[in-house]
Amino acid sequence: MNIRLKSIGMMESTNNCWIMDGKCLYDKPEGFVGYIYHIQDDQNRHYWGKKLFEFSKKKILSKKARKESGTRKRIERSKIQSDWLDYWSSSKELLEYIAMANPNKLGFKREIIKLCKNKESLSYWETAILIQNNALFREDCYNGNINGKWFKGKIHE
Repeated sequence: MNIRLKSIGMMESTNNCWIMDGKCLYDKPEGFVGYIYHIQDDQNRHYWGKKLFEFSKKKILSKKARKESGTRKRIERSKIQSDWLDYWSSSKELLEYIAMANPNKLGFKREIIKLCKNKESLSYWETAILIQNNALFREDCYNGNINGKWFKGKIHE
């Protein structure tokens, strides 16, 4: 696995990097499509989620473009790197807290829990980790739903 990691020194801030195995991750690991992550804020509240390293983009080709490229295919597919290095969350509550109370993100910890080789594994492990951590039943958790199917406050212990 060819991954560029940087050791975290005692004086170095880790607020702007993803931590994996105690080191900052700066490059997309080969052979993986995404990761499961955990964010802990300065008040010890938690958020678990998943993020893809790349997205697939479809572009419809015009007749002229197909003729010039010599292809009969109408759709051109390409991969585009996501914003995974700068990504903080899809949780509106967490993003609002960051913007209002802590714009410098001091005291936050962003950790990669697991790397996944396909989208199916990514979805499975996100669901498993949210259930293992009782995310919907915890007051110290930003997660409001699991897979858009099970919502905080609608499911009871």
